[in-house]
Amino acid sequence: MKIDRLLAIVTLLLGRDRISGKELAERFEVSVRTICRDIDAINKAGIPIVSYTGIAGGYGLIDHYKLDRQLLTFEELFVIETALNGMLSSLDDQKIQLLMDKVQALIVKAERDQMQEHKQKMIVDFNPWGHGRSEQDIIEQLHGAIKDNLMVEFDYPDTLGEYHARKIEPMTIALKGYHWYVYGYCTTRNNYRIFRLSRINNLRIASESFIRRDKTIEDLEALWNDRGPVTHLELHFQPQVRTRVQDYFKAELITPLPDGSLRVKGEFLEDSWLYDTILSFGPNVLVLGPEHIRAEIADRVRRTAQLYDK
Repeated sequence: MKIDRLLAIVTLLLGRDRISGKELAERFEVSVRTICRDIDAINKAGIPIVSYTGIAGGYGLIDHYKLDRQLLTFEELFVIETALNGMLSSLDDQKIQLLMDKVQALIVKAERDQMQEHKQKMIVDFNPWGHGRSEQDIIEQLHGAIKDNLMVEFDYPDTLGEYHARKIEPMTIALKGYHWYVYGYCTTRNNYRIFRLSRINNLRIASESFIRRDKTIEDLEALWNDRGPVTHLELHFQPQVRTRVQDYFKAELITPLPDGSLRVKGEFLEDSWLYDTILSFGPNVLVLGPEHIRAEIADRVRRTAQLYDK
């Protein structure tokens, strides 16, 4: 709608000293001629826009014109902008970008250099180092499907790594720990399920719509905490892996010992992550209990060693 574009142009100009007609045209996917007409309409509405000529030309608001930010402090604006930047790192949403433009418009010229300095001190980015577009594309597709109540189909591996077709009613996208997940009702299994996005293959948005089921975030948390058997685990780590241990386990579960080694005790979900994590420490970890996990780790180590004995 034209009125939405006019408001967005004003918001951009509030946050920028000057912006060219070409940049505005590219941003809103219209012609430069249309932007000229928009600028004229904004001026007629009483918002003073100045046109600058030359290489550094473009449009800008007169210096004394600004938006009242009322009770928001500079620090609060920084927190909001940092959080929005984090969301944009994983979700390319025009509404989030528009909100970002509005927040930036509240920052007066005298504070813009200070804002740039603050940005060097804190970054929120939900993507892992060296990530590609694949997971971000999945997030954006799922976000659209959730918003439009459209079912999705994809291939997902079982515990043996074999892929099977799944069809779900997507309800929530969640960032948990280091990974993104989608929570929804799986019509293939006729139950609620949580799927890790990095394991999803061949995601397809179906034309079939659904009525969102009456489930809450609390239900999601309950499902997350009830994913399988929990066991009381006790581990002993060598001093040289101290940093990694602190990365993987909560501080309250770690007990430093006089020789520099570490003891970890706690309740853990007994799943593939647990076994893979223990094995990733190699000879620098010893499972003290329970006995069945000691036996399973020992068996996996033996089978791995056999691969190199041939």
